[in-house]
Amino acid sequence: MDTSLQNELKSVEWKEFKIGDLFKLEKCKCNNASLLKKGGNVPYVGATNNRNGTMYFVHKKDSLMTKGNCIVFVQDGEGSMGTSFYKKEDFIGSTTLTVGYNENLNLYTGTFITTISDKVRSKYNFGYKRNLERLKNERIMLPINDDETPNWSFMENFMKEVEKVVKPKMKFKKHQITDNRELDKVQWGEFEIQDLFEIKIGKNLDGNKIDKENGHYPYITRKEMNNGLDGFVSWNDDSYLNKVSQPVITIGNETAKPFIQEHDFYTGTKVNIMKPYYSANKYHLMFICTSLERNRHKYSYSYKINSSRLKKQKILLPIKENGEPDWLFMEQHMKRMENEILSQNEIQ
Repeated sequence: MDTSLQNELKSVEWKEFKIGDLFKLEKCKCNNASLLKKGGNVPYVGATNNRNGTMYFVHKKDSLMTKGNCIVFVQDGEGSMGTSFYKKEDFIGSTTLTVGYNENLNLYTGTFITTISDKVRSKYNFGYKRNLERLKNERIMLPINDDETPNWSFMENFMKEVEKVVKPKMKFKKHQITDNRELDKVQWGEFEIQDLFEIKIGKNLDGNKIDKENGHYPYITRKEMNNGLDGFVSWNDDSYLNKVSQPVITIGNETAKPFIQEHDFYTGTKVNIMKPYYSANKYHLMFICTSLERNRHKYSYSYKINSSRLKKQKILLPIKENGEPDWLFMEQHMKRMENEILSQNEIQ
C-alpha cells in the first residue's frame, strides 16, 4: 500500500463494533434459483467470492428483489462462507445471504468495511457456520470520531484516495459479442476431465525453507481465495517451476477449488495442474472452472479430489453438431458476462 495511505490509517483512533449494532440485517429471498428466468438485467447473487457475488443475470421478480446500497454477508457455501461485498444495485439474492443497511453506506464506505470484515472469514467452516446470531456478534475494527462513533467521513475519503491510485491502472474495454445465445439454447455433452486435460501434480517446495515475501514467482497452494496465491517465491532449481505457455487450471486436493494460472508458478503440496490438450484461453477455462465448481459439493476431507478422481470427473459442456466442445460459444458467453458485470459495477 502507498506509504501516505498507510500513514492515514495510523492517524485515526479505532474501536471495535458488532455487525448487529452497525447494520439493519435482512435475509435475501430466493431459495430456488432454477425457477428464475435467465437473460434479464437483474444480477442473481449467490454464495460466491467471485464477480462481486454475481452468478448470472435474470429477469426481475418483484417478490424476490433485495434493495441495493448494502453489504452482502455470505453465510454458507464452499469457499465463500464468511466473505462480504458491497452491492450498489438492486438484485435477487440466495437465502444463503444476509444483507446489512446503514444510512451512511455508499460505494466507498461499503468497500472499506468489507475489506476489514473479510479478515474474520477464516473462523467459519461447515462445522461452524455463519448463522445469523454469529453474524450479529461479529466484531470489526473501524476508525472513530471523538464521540467514539464510526468515522464514516474518514472511511469514504480514504477509499476515494485509494481509487485515485488504483483507477488509472484499471482500463476496461468491452468485448465485441457475436453470439448472444443463452445457456438453455445450446446443446450439451458430457466429458471426462482426462479427455480434455493432462493432469499432473506440481513439485512441492520445502515449506521450511520458503521465503514467500521476496520471490519473483507466484506460489500456488491449497488456499481457497486469491487465486490460490500464498506469496511470491524464488527457488534454486528451475525444474520445480511450472512454465505456462497457455493458461492452466490448478485445483487443490483438499479444497477442490479451481483457479486459472496465466503466469509461471511454483506449487505447494497436493496441487493438481490441469494443462489443456486444446488451444485454450482464459475464457474457455473460466467456463470449465464454473462447471468444476458445481461438483465441489461431492468432495470433502475424507473424500478428496486426488488426481485419479479428477481425471474421471465428468462435466457438461456446450457442444457443436459434431459433438465436439463449442469453445467459441464458451468464450463468447464468458466475455458477455464480463461485459455485463463491468457495466453493473462501473465506478461513476
